[in-house]
Amino acid sequence: MSTKRLREIVGAFSSVGLTSLKDRRKADEDKEAPKKLRLAFEQLGPSFVKIGQILSTRDDLLPEAYITELSKLQNNVLPLETDVVMAAIQAELTQPIADVFEEIKSEPLASGSVAQTHLATLKSGQQVVLKIQRPHLAEIVQEDLNLLIKLSRRIPKHFIPMVDLTEVLLQLKASLLYEIDFRHEAQAMIRFKETNRSVRCVGVPKVYNNYTTERLIVEEYIEGIPINHYDQLLLAGYDLEDIGRKLMLSFIKQVFKDGYFHGDPHPGNLIISNNKIYFIDFGIMGQLEEGMRSALNDILYGFTAQDVDGMTRAVLAMTSFDTSLNKVELSHDIERMLAKYGNLDLGKLSITDLLEDLVSIFVRNRLKASAQITILEKAALQVEGIFQTLAPDVDLMTLAKNYFLQNMGPDMLKQSLNKETLLIELFYLLKNGKNVPRRLNQLLEQILNGRILVNHDFYDYSNRIKTLKNVANRFVLALLFLTFMLTGALLSFSVQLAGVMWLCFAMALLVFIVLVVTLTK
Repeated sequence: MSTKRLREIVGAFSSVGLTSLKDRRKADEDKEAPKKLRLAFEQLGPSFVKIGQILSTRDDLLPEAYITELSKLQNNVLPLETDVVMAAIQAELTQPIADVFEEIKSEPLASGSVAQTHLATLKSGQQVVLKIQRPHLAEIVQEDLNLLIKLSRRIPKHFIPMVDLTEVLLQLKASLLYEIDFRHEAQAMIRFKETNRSVRCVGVPKVYNNYTTERLIVEEYIEGIPINHYDQLLLAGYDLEDIGRKLMLSFIKQVFKDGYFHGDPHPGNLIISNNKIYFIDFGIMGQLEEGMRSALNDILYGFTAQDVDGMTRAVLAMTSFDTSLNKVELSHDIERMLAKYGNLDLGKLSITDLLEDLVSIFVRNRLKASAQITILEKAALQVEGIFQTLAPDVDLMTLAKNYFLQNMGPDMLKQSLNKETLLIELFYLLKNGKNVPRRLNQLLEQILNGRILVNHDFYDYSNRIKTLKNVANRFVLALLFLTFMLTGALLSFSVQLAGVMWLCFAMALLVFIVLVVTLTK
């Protein structure tokens, strides 16, 4: 490990006041802590900027204040020198640059924390984009994360409450090293193109595998209009609402049918060209297995049907938890969420809000969800924002419902009846089915002999018993009040018993006062 780099990291954190242990305030009381963390990451260079950007997508791991602040990290950094870029490209090619490219533009299209992109022309005349990784990035990231993991073991627990910082960094290391291997991104482009081959409105740049390596991607250059350049789209004759519909339907298909979706569909990664929506930059992808997609479908069904028990089962199916989980409290959280949307017009419903509320329930009940759910939440937020701008008059839920009815029936059945599920259910049936006749016979004997017992568990038993006692007491007081009033009324017909009559009325008044006092408590 580099002692020099460790000193740089500690120095950056110290310069913004993050390593001083004199201030014993909890992190949630130190409103400046998230900002200090962002400033430290900016000082430490490109690898830390990328680390911060990935952390900003993990609201299942970090508090909201840190997510908000780390989202402000800028991806743009100073471009590399031309000779450094050319040397990096040449190092990835098996032939001289001049034998492969007719021209490489020296001015970069973009310069990010991980890579720099340049417009180039192949010898065939085809325009392409070169995405070249910053030199020695993998080694720098590896070293920085190893040092951070070492440093995290010395950070006080109260710095980021309820988060195992070391575990977060270990996950981050695996994720980031995977992401900066460009061969994975190239494979993602090929797979995404294949799964969307039948969708005429979706396009993906061609990948030139012969020139693609761990640190270099060569892909087709798409000349078009960014999806958020609305005036240019209108001048080119495009229908904005039509683009919005197609984008949302494409995203729904990616998530619920394919289980493989673009994880960073911000406007800069969506290009309109030749009546197609081209997706570019496949560095972040989301993947949902069949079980996860089935659980999400069950959640959507439970939501529309206001089925608390069904939604609770679906939530438990897509998360992991320990024995401390209070399932009753989880059901109450879901019930409150459903009540929140109960009277809302479906046309005004936001999928992003629904996902955010679900993640909040996960956090509140300490349910561990796949990181893919967080990627889905962020991607949905981006797509929904673009959709609402392009097609403000289109009812999102009606659009989604119609798609499900027309396209998802067979797929939902397939998810419910996949091989793994059938094998599990068959095993369960064989294991427990043999006991069914004996248990039925026992149940019938108990019924015939009058020995059947029904047990019912009360949630919050003591408070409910207290409430029941209060109701019973008020009922008794009401009966006494009625008794004294009726007795006094009957005795009023007898002059000899006038004193007793007034005594009854006085007692009725006293009971009435007590009753009013108890009702106001």
